[in-house]
Amino acid sequence: MLMAGLLAVALLWGPGAGRAYAAEAAPTGDVLSIGDPAAPGQVDLYLDPLCPYSGKMVQEQGAEIGRRIEAGTLHLNVRFVGFLEKYSASGNYDSRAIYAAFIVADHSRSSEVTWRFIEQIFAADHQPEEEGETDLSNDQLADLATHAGAPQSAQNMIRLGLPIPFDGHAIAANNLPLLRQFPDAGVPLVVLDGAVPDAKVVDGNSDWLDQLPH
Repeated sequence: MLMAGLLAVALLWGPGAGRAYAAEAAPTGDVLSIGDPAAPGQVDLYLDPLCPYSGKMVQEQGAEIGRRIEAGTLHLNVRFVGFLEKYSASGNYDSRAIYAAFIVADHSRSSEVTWRFIEQIFAADHQPEEEGETDLSNDQLADLATHAGAPQSAQNMIRLGLPIPFDGHAIAANNLPLLRQFPDAGVPLVVLDGAVPDAKVVDGNSDWLDQLPH
């Protein structure tokens, strides 16, 4: 039993663990860093949790995005905004969904789990409707975190919903001026390989993935 335990530790922390570490997810200020920071494809991605066009993008391209993240060819800086929060049934859905995504990343440190959670909140059968009668409760967001593979500690934090150590409303507010630097400040918006004013900016529902190494 001791040898089996040592072998498990060696497999977890040995040479093969380096690749998993490269795909670590991490909250960095107002950004979720997902994937290998040294990946050849570098993207800033602006999304609004309630936006149907953001949902369309993630539903249609999410699987391929996830594949490239895990292959080490794509790194995302996800920047959430909250354009539509006032149109959510609870009045604070965007903030709570953003908080949940940051908690999942912080507690799992897994790009796979974090992106899977983002896919869950934008899934057609989960994403609330703009001006809809209901949106997702904290318990429902925690359940989605469970399905994504987030640890129990993340689920517990999401159920509590306290904006500690992340404030979803503040994160969205801080990202908004950055988004508004671009001529077309709608979401989903993809910024390819660069910073303002030299960045190439495209609609997230375009063929932007074809423009990146894969």
